[in-house]
Amino acid sequence: MPTFDSIFVTGNQTINQDLQVNGNETIGLDLQVNGDQTVAGSLQINDSSSITNHLGVGGVIEAGDSVKATTQLIAMNQPTLPAALPLVQQLLYYNPGVLNQPGLVLTGTSGNKYVLFIDESGGTPNLAIQRV
Repeated sequence: MPTFDSIFVTGNQTINQDLQVNGNETIGLDLQVNGDQTVAGSLQINDSSSITNHLGVGGVIEAGDSVKATTQLIAMNQPTLPAALPLVQQLLYYNPGVLNQPGLVLTGTSGNKYVLFIDESGGTPNLAIQRV
């Protein structure tokens, strides 16, 4: 497996096996990895990247457009509750109407796609859901 301290690609790159970067990786255009990709630092992709198997990043993934996962996008750290008591809030449902609403897109049990986002329009943040 090729191993690098850092890699900077300004054009297209195709890797037919695994890629391991011990530092940071910046992709200017397209990157296709047919094996696993592991980045110890941060990963920045300015155009598109396709990883067939596994992507492991020790730092931050920055994407100018979308980050897509076939099954799950998982945060590994356990959340910490703030010291203050929570306020009773509600979940707001909006009918479709805003195209490309920023947020977390999830698929429902019926196969419909929904976007979750935070609505602060009333001054108090509420979790909101909208069908895509």
